[in-house]
Amino acid sequence: MTQGEAPRPASPTLATGAVGIIYDRAVLGAAMNDLQAKSYRVAAFDCRRWSNPLAAGQELGTTLGMPESLPRTIPVVGSYLQELARGDSPFGDLRLRMVVVLGVFDDFLRRHRADALVLLDELGQASRMAQLFQHRILVLVQSDDPDLEVVAVPTMIIPDRQTFRSALWTRGRP
Repeated sequence: MTQGEAPRPASPTLATGAVGIIYDRAVLGAAMNDLQAKSYRVAAFDCRRWSNPLAAGQELGTTLGMPESLPRTIPVVGSYLQELARGDSPFGDLRLRMVVVLGVFDDFLRRHRADALVLLDELGQASRMAQLFQHRILVLVQSDDPDLEVVAVPTMIIPDRQTFRSALWTRGRP
């Protein structure tokens, strides 16, 4: 924003650390392509493969590069991401630009609701922490259930690619 320019209105988008829910897999694919074109590190997970919350923590920790010395539980993964968000040069770059994609999340939510909500809360907190330090951790949740609502965690439904591309979080400064 320059001197005299009116501030842009803020909205509850991923730029402010919310969690985006996408029901259409084609929209998710287009969103991932857009993010990769903007040099985001994409960490995608198929939540159907997680037989329990420990398996989820193990895969998340391994993919996100957690040190072996840390226990790989969902809360520790969240704490690890928050620490990365606070860092000066995570992943060898002065800016943290990462998107965590939770594919078929409704399956994990149906089987392990409490742990799934903790995971979304931890990822949302890491995303908000990253914003405080001028970094970006975006969270996209893909669901095959169009009735999925996660009231316990702030979310935004992303119905199409245009909404995704015109949202503040794709235009925000890293």
